Amino acid sequence: MTNFDMKELRERLHAGKLTRRELLQVSSALGLTGLALTVLGCSPKPTAAPTEEAAVSEATVEKAEETVQPAEKKYKAAYSSVGLAATWVAQGADTMKFFGDLLGIEWKVYDPAFSVDQQRKDMEDIAAQDWDFVAVHPLAVEAYVDPAKQIISRGIPLIDIDTKLANDLSTLDIVTFIEPDNVWMGEQVTKKLVEAMGYKGKIVHTQGMLTHTGAQGRAKGFHNIVDQYPDIEVVDETPADWSTDKTRQIWEDLLVKYPDIKAGFFHNDDMALAGYEAIKAAGKEGQIVIGGIDGMPHALQAVIDGKLLATAVNPTGRIHGYATWIGYFLVSGRDKMEDIPKFIRADGPLIDKNIAPGILYLSTHLLI
Repeated sequence: MTNFDMKELRERLHAGKLTRRELLQVSSALGLTGLALTVLGCSPKPTAAPTEEAAVSEATVEKAEETVQPAEKKYKAAYSSVGLAATWVAQGADTMKFFGDLLGIEWKVYDPAFSVDQQRKDMEDIAAQDWDFVAVHPLAVEAYVDPAKQIISRGIPLIDIDTKLANDLSTLDIVTFIEPDNVWMGEQVTKKLVEAMGYKGKIVHTQGMLTHTGAQGRAKGFHNIVDQYPDIEVVDETPADWSTDKTRQIWEDLLVKYPDIKAGFFHNDDMALAGYEAIKAAGKEGQIVIGGIDGMPHALQAVIDGKLLATAVNPTGRIHGYATWIGYFLVSGRDKMEDIPKFIRADGPLIDKNIAPGILYLSTHLLI
């Protein structure tokens, strides 16, 4: 849910300037307080809640201003991302590296630049090497099953994040699948848009990659709402494949073809803001309302500034942080495979202009 500058935090950690208090604030905001307590050497016993309270008190009061040092790298992990050009992905990778520095995990991050073929090659490369654990954010469902099975067959724990490796994940012995509620996010943003449209008029649905189960869920959420209103016309659903350049080109063409568009729903904030630039260039800012998904800092500010009507938080810090935490507790022997649920929901709220300033303020001050 948070929007920390993880690169800056890593720099401060390596410079010996990150305090225990700050680590606890960041970890708590990401839902990873237990991880911070472990790093600080005051991890509570699982069955003793009062001990956790005492541990938090000790870390935040008695040793709050002591600095935290990077841990010696004991574990090697690989992350197959979908593409670091996406703000959401880049921030997630930075989160992994930040907590990896604290836990002694050396992350190797693969960047296929939104190419399914390249990500398949990356997964094959990962499958041919030794790792303590692996995390994958698949671009396409069912596209990497063979290298995933090879990784698992070698006894390497595999964590699936954000989108599905396979339609039926029970066919793969993965550690867990960590996912936001893509359908809910699509529904909530679309509700705000159709309300602003007065439940009638032309709307554009700019999708991500159709092979991506997150995009599929967001599309389902969109249609769950717009299909209820016969006076709303969906004039275009061309996928922009997470590309900001492709998004802008699509919208430049659509604004000529359909000069009376009233709204646009985009599968992520980066595409939404690219669409906004096309809308602004066409002089139609006051006519068209738009919304996206992810809730990254630039999108929160865009909501405050009135460029975006709404966005939904896809909690990149929690999703990538959970993967790091789970991998660490598994390979360090604190947990066994059977201790880890096969599915974990990562939550995040709908953001509109009413609550965006508060969320941005709390995020900036490491309080949420």
